[in-house]
Amino acid sequence: MDNHTDNEQEVLCEKIINDLHAVFIKDSAVSSFEIIPTMLNRNKSPVIHVEHNLGLESWCAKHVYDHAHNMLMSIKKSGQQHQRYMQQNDVLLKYLNVALLINPDVTTFWHLRRQLVQKTRLKINRELKFSILVLSKKPKSSEAFAYRRWLFSFQSAESIDWHLEIGICERCADRCASNYHAWSHRQWVLQNASNLLSLEIIRSEKFMRKHISDYSSYHYRQLVILHAYRSCYYDSNDLQHLSHLKELLTYYLVTDIHTPSEILKVMLPGIDHTTVGEDRLNSFLYCCNLAAYDMRLCDDQKKMYGERESFELHRRVCLKFIIEQDVYLLTGHIQGEYLSPTAPKRQQQFNQEFRQFNYDAYEFLAAVKRSEELLGAKHRKWCSLFLGFQYDENETEERF
Repeated sequence: MDNHTDNEQEVLCEKIINDLHAVFIKDSAVSSFEIIPTMLNRNKSPVIHVEHNLGLESWCAKHVYDHAHNMLMSIKKSGQQHQRYMQQNDVLLKYLNVALLINPDVTTFWHLRRQLVQKTRLKINRELKFSILVLSKKPKSSEAFAYRRWLFSFQSAESIDWHLEIGICERCADRCASNYHAWSHRQWVLQNASNLLSLEIIRSEKFMRKHISDYSSYHYRQLVILHAYRSCYYDSNDLQHLSHLKELLTYYLVTDIHTPSEILKVMLPGIDHTTVGEDRLNSFLYCCNLAAYDMRLCDDQKKMYGERESFELHRRVCLKFIIEQDVYLLTGHIQGEYLSPTAPKRQQQFNQEFRQFNYDAYEFLAAVKRSEELLGAKHRKWCSLFLGFQYDENETEERF
């Protein structure tokens, strides 16, 4: 009786898998997949296909997955059978599709797909579409993002639709907060497609405004600004205004600043502009202006939404960026370098110099130090640890 029941279940699972496979053959533009909550078998096909959207009723999902999993593992274990199925990829593919759509976290199944691609049994464009389908159900699938990056290794950078990749990352991050894998993939895109930098500066700000408590978006924004600075990027139109940086300097120094040359005179007194280079200085002004804008944005959001850890953390990182790059340019002429170090040893050396730097010798930095001290004991401790600001505790106690 049990064997008869098991056989019936296997036949049913095989039929459902074939129905799903038929959808893929018929509709190459399937764009989303979902498990549809349904408690009972209503004696009709649990495969639902409407306008390029694919669904599977939940009552059968576990049984179908178990059957596909068992079939794939038995194929993999049998060497001769494995080779035969690698040749007849349609049979192998129908099980892989179902198994990965229901549970995309099985690395072994992704490796089987890689083998099929390497044997030219699967087309790269179809596989890219399939990974999007997986991400439509599980936006945090690290395996799906890794598979996309692997597929792109067979294509030239010029042939990749980088805008599409950014859109995929944004949709996945929009659906799931703190989506580390989506943001990591987006970083990879930015590193490989620097022409998207100007667009990412705009889009990252919009995402921050929409998802005020998702610190992952703030962290990505910080990386975008840092990438812009390391790339010596700047927008010539924005250099004519720099209104946010001017506003920040006016706040700290209580004096009006009007022109970029005045900003440089205040922030980088005594620096030889020719030695540093025009592009580096322009990028410094542009990126500091972005950081100043974000500091103001955090203050405005705090007034609108109340205290949020993400606001405070992002403001601190932006302040640290401005101070760190300023100090590095002020001391960089000694080493002949004008960009924050990336090598661990050089970074460690700079951190030591950073903590020993005499902030009081520079008007702007001394003003920042005094102003930030007023934001409370907790913030003062952070300034001491991460900015190297040394406060006289006796003076602080008298002031408060």
